[in-house]
Amino acid sequence: MKYSYYLLLLLLLAGGQPAWAQSGRDQAEALVAYQQANSSPAGAALRASLSQQSSGFVGDGSFAFGFLRTYAGRYLPIPGLRYHAGLQVLEVQDSVNIEATHLWTAAGLRGFDVGEPDDEAVPVRRFRSRLVKEGSAGVRREFVEVLTAVDAGPLLLSWLYSVALTPTANGHRPLVATLLAGPGTMGNEPLRPLEPTQAAVLRLFGSRADDVRTFATTNQLDYTRPADIARMMDHYNRMVVVK
Repeated sequence: MKYSYYLLLLLLLAGGQPAWAQSGRDQAEALVAYQQANSSPAGAALRASLSQQSSGFVGDGSFAFGFLRTYAGRYLPIPGLRYHAGLQVLEVQDSVNIEATHLWTAAGLRGFDVGEPDDEAVPVRRFRSRLVKEGSAGVRREFVEVLTAVDAGPLLLSWLYSVALTPTANGHRPLVATLLAGPGTMGNEPLRPLEPTQAAVLRLFGSRADDVRTFATTNQLDYTRPADIARMMDHYNRMVVVK
């Protein structure tokens, strides 16, 4: 485990001098977050809690092939990973010894992808670390699943997963998905809940609202369907970038 731990740290740092010059602070904070999740008493408690979980995972809880996106600009293939929405932690199998795992929080990664890029039957699921704000709660950093074509466009649409506070009759607490929208760039402006209505969606596009409305009408898009809202945002993002 110690060997693979240091190997992973070297990979995280191996982003090249230009990347370090631009985002050295982000990388340093990411390494601290990784160490806290894996080698501190709090990290040990988190791992113990994770080992007791039978639900609360995004998906069926099994490890799936994927990639990590680091603050050093690396895109690392991983033999298996799984995300627990209740604990807000990503568990990653070690590339050298898959019996060992590493834990990541949203403070330690730019994001992760789940799936095979060449598998046309099952699209890759893209999760990114973003600031979010719900209601009166403060701003926090979470992994969100991106629905728009790009995660760095002018606008981004995503799902934020959490575990229901109230259990069902059988005692299980199902996942709850909250639709979030906001700036696609990595800034200090958080993503916020989006009500899937025509008025709320068109409000996102400002002076381009009429253009997006025409696009939605022409393509028979539904303002209550997240997939259709994502298409509207993709159209908006293309217009803004071109102009």
